[in-house]
Amino acid sequence: MKKAPEDHRTRVAADRREKMRARLIESAMLVFARRGADGSVIDEVITTAEVSRGTFYHYFRTNEELLAAVAAEVGNQLLQIVDPVIRELPDPAARVACGIRLALTVARAHPCLAGFMARVGPPALGAQSLATVYLPRDIEAGIESGRFAPMPPRLAFDLITGPVLAAFHTLQTEAVPDDYPQQMAQAVLMALGVPKAAAAKAAALPLQPLQLGEDALLVRAQARAALASA
Repeated sequence: MKKAPEDHRTRVAADRREKMRARLIESAMLVFARRGADGSVIDEVITTAEVSRGTFYHYFRTNEELLAAVAAEVGNQLLQIVDPVIRELPDPAARVACGIRLALTVARAHPCLAGFMARVGPPALGAQSLATVYLPRDIEAGIESGRFAPMPPRLAFDLITGPVLAAFHTLQTEAVPDDYPQQMAQAVLMALGVPKAAAAKAAALPLQPLQLGEDALLVRAQARAALASA
């Protein structure tokens, strides 16, 4: 049975809107990675995306709304790749350590991610980020099992995300050894109360390679950044 022409037009229009929104988010990520979140970046995003001002405002009304959308898209795509890997680990300390290492490994391979996270900072982990869902899950399991020292969950969240955000900046600005992500993971676990030997063991577990599809935001943004600098 053939679908009505209006159904086809509706689907095509929806696909076009989705692609335009993705282009704006991709462009905004590159701009935020260069400029940070201070001040308005709307004009630069419009130029980077090569769209009209009217088109931009059809999707986003403010700088803050744009940043929230980009932060959610960036963080959630990363976590949707990382979480299925770490979820298989029964030890919450190992899950936190592997999550840190995988995030920093991806950031090393995709400098636009490191630039975005470093320049935007904590707002990149806003309420729409899956980090506020997945990470507290592992923190609570670690505290309840005695793997982590007793502490307020929010404090543990900051003890993890603060150093990782700093690590994104370090990856952008300095040459670091190959095992830097492992060192960072071990240090964070020790800050959470895991003994040094146990932290070192959890931070040294083998990692599965991550695969990012060609349509992933990080892959698209990195390709555009490479073209712009060529």
